[in-house]
Amino acid sequence: MGVRGLQTYLERHCPEACVKVNLSELSRRYYRQHGARPVMVVDGLGCLRKFYNQELPWVYGGQWREYCEELGRFLQSFRTAGIDLVFIFDGVVEKSKRAEWVKRRQQSARDVVTVFTHIKKHSTQPSDDLFQMPVSLGTLTRFALKSLGAVVINSTKEADIEIAEYCRKYPCFGILGQDSDFVIFNTVPFYSSKNLDIATLNTIQYSRDRLCYRLQISLEDLPLFSCLMGNDIIKSTELESFKRRQVGVPANARFPRVEDVVMAVSRYMQTIPHGTTIRDVARDVFPNEPDKWLRMEEGARMYLLPGDPLPWYMENCPPHVLPPSGVKRNCRQMDGDEDITLEVDVEEIRPRVDTKVLQFARERHLNSDNIAQIYNILISAETDSSVAMEDETNKDVPSSSVLFRPIRQRMYAVLYGVGSNYEMSNKTNCSKTVTTQRIPQRPVLLAPRFSTPLLLTQRNRGFHTDVSSTAVGDQVPQDSAYADSCRPVVGKNAVKEWCPYRGNPLTCPDVITALPLNLIGGTPSLSMLWFSSGEPQTKHLRLHTFFACMDCAGLLESVLRVEPDPHYIILCLVLHYMVKHMLALQEWEVDAFLAQAVVPFAQDAGRLRGLKVPRVAPHPVHLAAVFLKGVSYALLADCACGWPITAQDGMPWYYFDGKLFHHKYLMAEGGADVRALCDHDNRALQLFWTLKELVVPGTRLDQKRREMCFPHHQGKGGH
Repeated sequence: MGVRGLQTYLERHCPEACVKVNLSELSRRYYRQHGARPVMVVDGLGCLRKFYNQELPWVYGGQWREYCEELGRFLQSFRTAGIDLVFIFDGVVEKSKRAEWVKRRQQSARDVVTVFTHIKKHSTQPSDDLFQMPVSLGTLTRFALKSLGAVVINSTKEADIEIAEYCRKYPCFGILGQDSDFVIFNTVPFYSSKNLDIATLNTIQYSRDRLCYRLQISLEDLPLFSCLMGNDIIKSTELESFKRRQVGVPANARFPRVEDVVMAVSRYMQTIPHGTTIRDVARDVFPNEPDKWLRMEEGARMYLLPGDPLPWYMENCPPHVLPPSGVKRNCRQMDGDEDITLEVDVEEIRPRVDTKVLQFARERHLNSDNIAQIYNILISAETDSSVAMEDETNKDVPSSSVLFRPIRQRMYAVLYGVGSNYEMSNKTNCSKTVTTQRIPQRPVLLAPRFSTPLLLTQRNRGFHTDVSSTAVGDQVPQDSAYADSCRPVVGKNAVKEWCPYRGNPLTCPDVITALPLNLIGGTPSLSMLWFSSGEPQTKHLRLHTFFACMDCAGLLESVLRVEPDPHYIILCLVLHYMVKHMLALQEWEVDAFLAQAVVPFAQDAGRLRGLKVPRVAPHPVHLAAVFLKGVSYALLADCACGWPITAQDGMPWYYFDGKLFHHKYLMAEGGADVRALCDHDNRALQLFWTLKELVVPGTRLDQKRREMCFPHHQGKGGH
């Protein structure tokens, strides 16, 4: 996430440290010197804005086929120059970075509100300073790059640290990214992705040596400089009074300019006597805040790589070992439909995962063969998601993180074995129970009828079972033994979620319990799903489990009978789920989703690029974001079940284009019939009806058809 103000200072006030270079020329020079092809390590998440460039509209939900072509051009440019690329993506969010993660999500949520205000007023895409990444851009980019032959790695710790360590361990040519932390690490040259010209490979190298010369400090001083400027551990806002003192600006005056702050901090460092420890520096910077003294040390140590000597200010400071965390975690919970916040303690344990399963998950995580959240849930029982382009003022559409929560809950059951034969034989059956530690609203048909929240009562602040949503005839035991067997334990039957949605300030995680699958034989084990051979029974078990996670087990027979192109299965399952659980979703809106997937136009990136949409409307922007959230959770469940639908078959560039959907939506809203939506193409029309027959069974649209075919059955008495 970088050092506060450093990049601005480099580019605006230290031009000698921004060296213009041509990567092709440097590549040839490297090959002559080393006799090997140079390897460039790319900060994957840090380069997303370079990949999803300004030529691609972002407001519609993602131009996925065009995006894949952009990635192909990026790779080809480096291959032509003789440079091999290794992409490393963030695979985790470190606990020390969570506060900054939350802050950025909160800002993104505010930006989304501004985006929708602009759309409603001007019917256009806002300026790029409000750019919002399409849903799951980071995850989907990894699979797109792999499909194009690139080497892609998910980190098991903070990506910038892993990138720097990778460059220390292997001979690398440089780092491409935009995180100013790479200026602080004493590693290979750091090149700017923001200033990169893909066609010529001209860019800027940020020179550590020249920066240090300007600041009159040494390379080993850079980690301390980072802490005094503000980084991911010591926030810039915590250093405001210190910076004002150094610049000589009073508290009631305007905050000083970044160039003045940088030079004042460097002068301060020059006055520190040699032999002073970083803890002494921290006491001087934060004289009355001892909680920050050790954090400053932690903030400097994170830049030390294996083999680095300790800088002078750490030589007399042995590493501080933080005390072990307790097993209780404080969480917030909403009391039913009332806006009452309750504080509860939830037990947390280390997930007990079979060693073979965990090793396999780690390997697939590192190779980006699995979605990163799978490994995180298995090792830490924690997950998060990004902000989506959802209109908070549209109360007819539930927040996507809440809408698709039951899919995640069943996926957690698969990962933790909740509801397996072994578990069910050793404790009371809790398959009718779901625990959510905070639910700010209850959208209509939010969850299937067998999903029953455990809520806290204001009377006794203890758990009680809300049976209002259970199926008719369900018998839910109310004794204390049952309640104890079903209580949420993070790492055993529950997961901590950091999911943005309407009304969630992200001040603490939601604790969400797993929902056992409604399958004969119980929830299959990960060993059965991941390691069994490829005989038909195993393939069917994976499919059956995945369809159960998606709350559409009844569709499996139809899919097996029709055998649609695998590219369309995720599309149909997500739309089926949305129809079941979003009463506001209209049939003509479903038709727009299907039509944009089947027309020949959808597979032609050139024609998609040239497509003109008459105006931007807020509702299809919102629906596209909800749909893509559903796709991301469907892929997560698919991954947990052993990829019964292969990762590549599930990718949205085979069945979704944001701009084309927007175009079809406006057509359908204006009264266009299905034939017009399908561009009067008979093959597209036939495929449309085939897919729709997989979307509507068992939903209100199916019921609507039957009522239209048999109107005499309608009436108050059912006669």
